[in-house]
Amino acid sequence: MPAYYATRRMTGSSSASSSTWARNRNAVRHNSKIVLGPVNHTIAIVLIVLLTGLIFLTQSTKVTNYDVEIAKVDSEIVDLEAQRDALAVENAKITAAAADEDKNKVAATMVDANSADFVKE
Repeated sequence: MPAYYATRRMTGSSSASSSTWARNRNAVRHNSKIVLGPVNHTIAIVLIVLLTGLIFLTQSTKVTNYDVEIAKVDSEIVDLEAQRDALAVENAKITAAAADEDKNKVAATMVDANSADFVKE
């Protein structure tokens, strides 16, 4: 029988201690080659907690970056809507001025542009 199997019979005493085993029961004892003290256990737990925290932070940063991109797109949409509304008002003014140039004071004071270099297609 191999040496790492330990079997013991119950002794005559009625109290069972941790060193006695019941009859026909085999127990395997493994002697660990790595022995960690309380400091090593504490360091291992701290490292596990730090690793878990870093994983959490990387995942939450991805969500934050996504929120920032959404906010940029939303602000762009708001700016474009404001620009569209301003153009609609300007179009209404020009349309009203072009309808009756003789009676409209704004249309009467308009001057033709000398240069159209600033306009790009």
